Amino acid sequence: MKPDDIEDLLTRYYEGVTSEAEEKELKRFFMEEEVSEDLLAEKELFLQLAACPEPEVPVGLEERLNDMIDAWDMSEKRALKVKKRTRIIRLQWLGSIAASLLLLFSVGMYLYKPSAPKDTCSTPEEAYMQAQKALVMLSSRLNKGMEEVETVQEATGKIRENVYEQLNRINNTKQ
Repeated sequence: MKPDDIEDLLTRYYEGVTSEAEEKELKRFFMEEEVSEDLLAEKELFLQLAACPEPEVPVGLEERLNDMIDAWDMSEKRALKVKKRTRIIRLQWLGSIAASLLLLFSVGMYLYKPSAPKDTCSTPEEAYMQAQKALVMLSSRLNKGMEEVETVQEATGKIRENVYEQLNRINNTKQ
């Protein structure tokens, strides 16, 4: 066997992807043939492995392992099912609490009736006087606001005239 093939087989052996026939070929190679110095460590390893007897596999080990794996799988599936059921129950509880709160809020809003405004004046003449005072106060505030608007309009008019003047000067200097 070529050294390159052996090195390739060794790489695959250490990665754990060799078949049983390839492993036997490696053992035969290291037992029967002379190897180069770079493969002496591997030869020693394979000689030590060959010196150890093959371990005995207990009868029924494979079935017991399969049964154990199946039991673990079933318990995992049950745990997932319980977890899913618990999540559904939790969501149902949250939904029912939200619905109860919404119902209580709706009933409370229905039963709550704001009281009708009470008259603050004892006679219609007094109410008329209060309304007249309120309207006079509103009118004075509006007038004050209008005066401010007029002064702002005057100021913006002066600014606008100044801007047009400056633009005309700029246009005249360009020509």
